[in-house]
Amino acid sequence: MITQDNKIKRWLSNPVVALFFVCLFSFLICIFMKSEGYLQELELRTFDKLLSNRPVSEIGSRIVVIGEMESDIARYGHPLSDQIFTDVIQKLENQKVRVIGVDKYRDKPVAPGTKALKKILNQYENIVWIFFTGNNKQDKISAPAALNNNPERLGFNDMIEDSDGVMRRGLLFLDVDTTTYYAFPLLVSLHYLAAENIAAQNDQQGNLNLNGISLPKLSANFGGYKSVDTNAYQIMLDYPGLPNSFPFFSLSDLLDNKIPNEALRDKVVLIGGTASSLGDYKILPGGIRRFGVENHAFIISQLLKSALEQKKPFQSFSDLEQSLWLFLWCFIGAITGGLRNRLWQTFLFVIIEIGILLASSQLLLNASWWLTLICPLMGFFSAFVLNLALTFARERNERGQLMQMFSKHVSPEVANQLWEHREQFFSEGGVRPDSLTATVLFTDIVGFTLVSEDMKPIVLMNWLNIYMEEMTRIVMNHHGVVNKYIGDAIMAIFGVPVKRETPEDIARDANLAVQCALEFNNRLRELNIEWAKKGLPTVMMRTGIYTGDLVAGSFGGLLRMEYTVIGDTVNIASRLESFNKETEKPTFENPCRILIGQSTRDYIEENYQTKWVGEFQLKGKNKSLNLYKVIDNKISSTNWE
Repeated sequence: MITQDNKIKRWLSNPVVALFFVCLFSFLICIFMKSEGYLQELELRTFDKLLSNRPVSEIGSRIVVIGEMESDIARYGHPLSDQIFTDVIQKLENQKVRVIGVDKYRDKPVAPGTKALKKILNQYENIVWIFFTGNNKQDKISAPAALNNNPERLGFNDMIEDSDGVMRRGLLFLDVDTTTYYAFPLLVSLHYLAAENIAAQNDQQGNLNLNGISLPKLSANFGGYKSVDTNAYQIMLDYPGLPNSFPFFSLSDLLDNKIPNEALRDKVVLIGGTASSLGDYKILPGGIRRFGVENHAFIISQLLKSALEQKKPFQSFSDLEQSLWLFLWCFIGAITGGLRNRLWQTFLFVIIEIGILLASSQLLLNASWWLTLICPLMGFFSAFVLNLALTFARERNERGQLMQMFSKHVSPEVANQLWEHREQFFSEGGVRPDSLTATVLFTDIVGFTLVSEDMKPIVLMNWLNIYMEEMTRIVMNHHGVVNKYIGDAIMAIFGVPVKRETPEDIARDANLAVQCALEFNNRLRELNIEWAKKGLPTVMMRTGIYTGDLVAGSFGGLLRMEYTVIGDTVNIASRLESFNKETEKPTFENPCRILIGQSTRDYIEENYQTKWVGEFQLKGKNKSLNLYKVIDNKISSTNWE
């Protein structure tokens, strides 16, 4: 009777059910890890790596950086005077620069040249200056007083760093009290685009739109982020052209007239500190260090490419789409872990699948879609390892069931072959019944009842065990399967459990069975000599061998199951063993009588000497059968191992 517990165990051992639960468990674990933010840092680092692996694009020639270098500090002092700024701006205006962006704080005048700077700032409308809105570490830093009443030329330079110090997000707008301010890079970009008749607009969702390209506000769970602070108007930074940088000149190059006019004409020119002593470094994705003014240049380049080249910003998939993607890779991992391949094949599958996942993430990022990598990668490996462990456990259980039926009855070679071909015949709960052609051998001791009457039970058992052990060893050495012991009789099968497909293999089994019987004869002769010396009984044995069709499989239930064969072939082999005990009786020199049927003789005729005994109708059979006695090998060196 199958108990409820056994039903549950059988249900849970079903590979399909196990696959589902492995996928679900891995999926839920990954969702939990992601929702708690445990994967965010790894996702961000992976994003950096994928970003650095993109094909390097042209950084463009719209932006030029004028840097305040160490040599400039030594020459002009620090901070730079208002007069130096005036001279720099005038030089740039003379060279027809389209927009000038100054990334230098100037909340207080620095004489000389304060009046001149004020005058030139009022004279030209294409100058944008930075200011700092302030935070809990630093108070507000204003722009030059001449621009305080002109918010279209004042851009904040507040920047966002992730927890690892890397700048992956940028601000476009910021509300301070009741006033909305523009970011310095956005304001510079809008001044540049004004000459192209492009202005900032709002799309239907209220997002910033530049010439038809919307720049949506970053969500709290964008890409690999989890519950990130998205106050103000943030976008994901693209860093076009990274790791390259922009055309660069020093202040001295400009003031000494060493910069060709065509290098600056109609460009965005950014002025900022690029001396190491100023410490104005920013960490970009991939650990790349750039000066703050260069970071502004990258953001401006991204905005201009969106407006002028229709370059879309980074986009992210919805939570549902990312969950489906995660479940898919959990499923792939579970499927791979459940495959019963050789180790190198499984390893090859894993390499190919991980390559597909990596390539998918990289190609999508190249197309400005951020698809998280760590979460599905974790889902893949967790499902793979879990189902691999379950598969190993299932195989161990299956191997245990198979070996329970075969281990003590077959040679190690047959056992290994059995396990290697288990998929051909093993099904849940046992061995799948199958029709095949095999050779069945029955052997029995002559007059065992009389022998046992004169022996004490313990002595009889020890003596019989020696006999059985020796005969079993011979069967296994000839790749046969000892199917069962019936008192002092042995039933062995050659050609199972792995099904033979060719006549050559069937013939090999028949020859091995006959060779096994001849070895019975030789070994029993030796045992009789040893037993006679010890005063133990000597015995003879009969062996019947027949080759034919039968059905093999496991029989029984959950509490007891064994492998066996049924069919007329088994019955004939048994009848041959017990046939007319007075015919061709065994002798002391040849203590094993070996009778075979016509089908077996057809397979062994060229290799063994046989003697036709006659045509007989075996007990319980309607048809007559030609019987043959096996005498010896035709060629003494015949070996079918």
